[in-house]
Amino acid sequence: MAAPRLAVMFATVLKLGVKSVESRHSRFACARRKELIPAMSDSLSPSSVVPPAPAVPDIGAAIYDSSPDCVKVLDVDGRMLAMNRNGQCAMEIDDFAPLVGLAWASWWPPETAATVLTALDAARSGGTGRFGAFCQTAKGTPKWWEVIVAPILGADGQPERILVMSRDVTGARQADEELRQSVERLQLATDAAELGLWTWDPVSDKVTWDNEHTYDILGVAHGEQPVNAARFASDFLHPDDMARFAQAVAASVAGDLRFQFQGRVLHKDGSVRWVELHGRPHDCAGQPRTQLVGTIADITARKLAEDKLRDADRRKDEFLAMLAHELRNPLAPIGAAAELLKLGKFDEARVRRTSEIISRQVSHMTHLVNDLLDVSRVTGGVVKLDTAPLDLRDIVADAVEQSGPLIRGRGHKLCIHVPPEASTVLGDAKRLVQIVGNLLNNAAKYTPDGGKIDLLIAMDDERVTLSVADNGIGMEHQLACRVFDLFSQAEHTSDRTAGGLGLGLALVKSLVEMHGGTVSCVSGGTGAGSTFSVSLPRLCDGREALVAAHAPGRVAGQARTLDILVVDDNVDAAAMLAMLLDASGHRMTVEHSARDALARIETARFDVCLLDIGLPEMDGNALAARLRGHPHTRGALLVAITGYGQESDRQRSQAAGFDQHMVKPVDTGRLMDVLAEVA
Repeated sequence: MAAPRLAVMFATVLKLGVKSVESRHSRFACARRKELIPAMSDSLSPSSVVPPAPAVPDIGAAIYDSSPDCVKVLDVDGRMLAMNRNGQCAMEIDDFAPLVGLAWASWWPPETAATVLTALDAARSGGTGRFGAFCQTAKGTPKWWEVIVAPILGADGQPERILVMSRDVTGARQADEELRQSVERLQLATDAAELGLWTWDPVSDKVTWDNEHTYDILGVAHGEQPVNAARFASDFLHPDDMARFAQAVAASVAGDLRFQFQGRVLHKDGSVRWVELHGRPHDCAGQPRTQLVGTIADITARKLAEDKLRDADRRKDEFLAMLAHELRNPLAPIGAAAELLKLGKFDEARVRRTSEIISRQVSHMTHLVNDLLDVSRVTGGVVKLDTAPLDLRDIVADAVEQSGPLIRGRGHKLCIHVPPEASTVLGDAKRLVQIVGNLLNNAAKYTPDGGKIDLLIAMDDERVTLSVADNGIGMEHQLACRVFDLFSQAEHTSDRTAGGLGLGLALVKSLVEMHGGTVSCVSGGTGAGSTFSVSLPRLCDGREALVAAHAPGRVAGQARTLDILVVDDNVDAAAMLAMLLDASGHRMTVEHSARDALARIETARFDVCLLDIGLPEMDGNALAARLRGHPHTRGALLVAITGYGQESDRQRSQAAGFDQHMVKPVDTGRLMDVLAEVA
């Protein structure tokens, strides 16, 4: 029974009087009234004292007592007269007698008092007051109440008592609050994930779009009428995905109504986007049909990232295959030369040719390994630039000198166009030469023999631009857009005639960006040549800052024979290095462990010590520290000969006392120069 109707029924039943109800409390109420009358005499007139009342029929008392709500009877001034047993339990009142005669409004929090008084005024006027509010029980338990206040009319039709029915709605209120918070959390989650929500009834094929993200993902105006499943496919889906969508819908209807689909939609802005839909069955209360509720998400960025990762993984695999190929190529002639030398009895010319082959192939392998390490160091941010004001024309001259043999060997015509004034930039000379050299080498490799290469320097007030253009094989637009990415050229290596791993352009991009510049590539397509451009910040006042640094020439003198100690646990490597230096006229001593080397210096002095870092028992850095403390080697030149070439390795060897750090395979020309300085 609805609460207002119940209140009216109570009021009708109690219209005969409330005396029998009050009689249940008469023993307490009379005593309480005797105590309260003197105390309230200042504020109440004698007529306000409750007079005796006739008995209520048993039916009224039964309803009054059995009501699950808190039922109270007040006098017309709003003071408590009676409360049913269930009400006392709900309010956690152990003894109602002390409460008789108290103003009902005083039970409520101060912020609710005005609402209570308004409801009482409505009842006194013959109407009904209703409100919902918070009020603690007698023992402090927090509760929410829905309250109806109605008049009990006397014989003259005027209110003579007031009936109050209070229903405990704390549980419902908490459930509503939990539901509100759940809806709020769902809203926050869908907003954060930018998820659209939808509902679909498979029987009626009715679809609703339940939040604004659904409209945004599909690119339609908010509030536009949703379409059914059939029209969704025709209006939004990419034609190539319609059949899969129809299969997903059919499988959902035929199975447990779970729905999942990934496909492309044609957005209203003309773009193609990937979406993912998930749906789960949901039974509607009071309806026999089952609905699907679900989400729609724009996964375009994820799909693009997945495609990019797959492409990068494919190019990495192709690069590794090419790396294996490039490393095997020089190993074949080196191995053949080694087998040939085993046969012996060769004339000097044949030995020279064999050694030249080995030298060239080792140089090629060293170049490949250096490229790999260089890319790793530069892209990893390990390399630090040694910057100074530089004229880009000087950089071009050095780069052309390095690339000249390849360009001339292919029969290319190189045309250089530079301005008459200095084109000054702030940069690292070695790295800038590497940039220009790589661009020239790239042009020479991918231009058929007898081609043309143009190198141009142009300037404006803020930038210096260097361009290298060729009339070579060119490239498609897609490759031109990613030609600077690592491994991007690996798929084209089968056409190369000059070898290489395709790392040069990735290195160029990283080095240019380290200089604060940009690099780009333009090609008219296959066979139309390519143009690579590097743009660097111009140092406008750099011309005056340029300093011609010339290394002082060494004083010529008679070279002397050096006593050299070689320590390497690789017997073959130590023997070959010793043979090379012995042929140069130096006295050589070879040891294969740090322990033997320390024993040797007790009886011999050395001018130079060539130490491997990766020695057993005691590594080369620890051995160098010991040699620096020994009187026979305190002033010797210590050179690290190692396979470790990272910047951190160089720092550790320097801290250990080494003068030089050379990476295997050793550049013999550089080693000879170092020894010549000592000699």
